[in-house]
Amino acid sequence: MRSLYLAVTEIVRNKLRFLVVFLIVALITILVLFTAALGDGLAQSTSEYLDGLDASLIAFQSDVNYQIPASRLGRARLNTIRRVPGVLAVGPIGVSSATIIAVDGVARTGLDIALIGVEPGAPGAPSTLSGTPLTNSRAAEAVVDQHIAERLGLSRDTTITLKVVQGMEEQHYNLRVVGATSGSKINFSPAIFVPLQRWDKIRPQEQVGGSDNEITFNIAAVQLDGTVPLATVSSEVMRHVAHVELIDPVTAYESTQGYQDMQATLSLQQGFVLVIVVLIIGSFFQIQTLQKVAQIGMLKAIGASSWTVVGALLFQIMLTLLVGLSVGLVAVWLLAQALPTGIPLVFSGAKIGVAIGSILAAGPIAALMAVRTILKIEPLRALGLSA
Repeated sequence: MRSLYLAVTEIVRNKLRFLVVFLIVALITILVLFTAALGDGLAQSTSEYLDGLDASLIAFQSDVNYQIPASRLGRARLNTIRRVPGVLAVGPIGVSSATIIAVDGVARTGLDIALIGVEPGAPGAPSTLSGTPLTNSRAAEAVVDQHIAERLGLSRDTTITLKVVQGMEEQHYNLRVVGATSGSKINFSPAIFVPLQRWDKIRPQEQVGGSDNEITFNIAAVQLDGTVPLATVSSEVMRHVAHVELIDPVTAYESTQGYQDMQATLSLQQGFVLVIVVLIIGSFFQIQTLQKVAQIGMLKAIGASSWTVVGALLFQIMLTLLVGLSVGLVAVWLLAQALPTGIPLVFSGAKIGVAIGSILAAGPIAALMAVRTILKIEPLRALGLSA
């Protein structure tokens, strides 16, 4: 208790000095938490659709390193996959891009979206938050991501106009919105879903309006019936179906181009921030300790042990971190409420806990230099009384 009393007394008597440190810790907390949230948000923007697929495996064309744009599959391979024991259903998925340029005939600033073609009712087709799901394999209708619906003010039966490039020309296609879904971002873009046959006609391609050849799509969602182990189904499909590789959805989105580099960069930034915490807190309390060598010498001379002084230092550090963290958490919450929904921030309880724990753990590490100085102080020498 003596250590706690010394720590609190010094903080109260040096309010302005400690206020600066509180604010520095608060700013560092904001930076750490926003970096973590940005990392999760960017990861979700890349993987949201794949992560939420109602399927255990995803089929890719072999030798494309699981890159969706490079993969090409056809219905013949799909039918062969369906016949493998343990496979319940297979759904084709085509992924391309487009731009929404008008709503109900009124021109809007172009919004780039992911255009996803699916088979209505098959794995990969989206569930809806409102409206109805896709039902007609040829209809000019779409289920849109709720972010698009909110941003453009879309509702059921609204007509959106897409711009794509086919051949050497710009083409425009109208689609009727029948429903809205969530969790459908892919490659950082919110998605709209259309029936696969309609997707084949309006996707960017060399020939206007599609061709009469077999529809080719990018990947396929494979749903299992649970009677055969996943690994067995995967190996059997790759053994019976030529030029096809199967992986789980997590591996699929982690293999997305740039995903690992992005996560590594953000993790490195967080590591540097924690190093900065150690350096700032350590430097502040080391300077504090050097400025009060005489006071520490006096405390030791009247009977206080070195560990009492060290305890006071540790209490000061932890109180500083706790106050700074509290201010930082409140500031993060307020900023999160004020920021636009389009910014890819996802605050994860686990990540917040790890960030807070890391900052608190940095405190004792930062104290090491100051502790070493305290232990070396001799009372008489500190008071200038030694020979």
